[in-house]
Amino acid sequence: MNRQLLRIMSIGIMGLALALTPLTSLAADEAQALFNQGALQSNNGEFQQAAESLKQALEIFPRFAAAHHLLGVVSFSGLQQPDQAVTHLKKAVELHPNFARAYFDLGMVYPHQKNLDEAITALKKAKENYPRFGDAQLNLAFTYDQLGEREQAISAYQAVLKDDPKQLTARFNLATLYDLQGDSDQATKQLQKLTSLDPQDANAWLLLAQLSEKDQKETQAIDAYKKALQISPDLLDAHYALGYLMQAQDQPEQAVNHFQEVVRLNPKHAEAQLNLGVLLANLDKLDQAEQAYL
Repeated sequence: MNRQLLRIMSIGIMGLALALTPLTSLAADEAQALFNQGALQSNNGEFQQAAESLKQALEIFPRFAAAHHLLGVVSFSGLQQPDQAVTHLKKAVELHPNFARAYFDLGMVYPHQKNLDEAITALKKAKENYPRFGDAQLNLAFTYDQLGEREQAISAYQAVLKDDPKQLTARFNLATLYDLQGDSDQATKQLQKLTSLDPQDANAWLLLAQLSEKDQKETQAIDAYKKALQISPDLLDAHYALGYLMQAQDQPEQAVNHFQEVVRLNPKHAEAQLNLGVLLANLDKLDQAEQAYL
């Protein structure tokens, strides 16, 4: 249940060209004007026109790193052309080897080509050129996570949280990884911290409840499931778990309520229907029990 915060490229970079490439000739000035026009068009959602303006700028000034970068951004986020995006972003970093943002954007495009190894390389280069690049570190963690490289993902998420302890997505994903590794204590600590930072995170409460239930801490599990439902009343998994927990604690009426909610949310949930029927029969509500079995 990992959360992914995919930070795609920012297009509003009107002044970036001057910082990357000194333009002095009249032709270069024309290229700069076309770049500015393309940046404005992309900001306005006019992606095809922006691409044309940027291509014209590159015809005039082929070594214009910022224009290659922005054309890569437009090709990917505006025109859904990842292959073209990679071509221009690679050219941008070839021309400007310290271009951290272009490396980052390459790291965002490569996964759409199912090229996660190259994404990791690009994101590492972004961090190398700009060590405080938080989004690069976060997406590096996501990419390790996607590859199933848990130890590297854990280390990467820890690095994110060292710089930004309030990065909730990183904390949730880190808790999930600890859980997958069987380290429920560390997972619980991360979720407790997360819910203290954001008490309205229903999924964090749900996972915390599931961990408590797994560790046979029924009171804590019940409390966390209830908090999850206060925030998101239609969480089927929380109702289903509470149905069993209430049944185990000899609170059949509450168990019935939760199993009824499960059936309301999913009328074909056979296990909930069966448990509901048994509970209603035990409560001598035979007509309702018969209906539950139907």
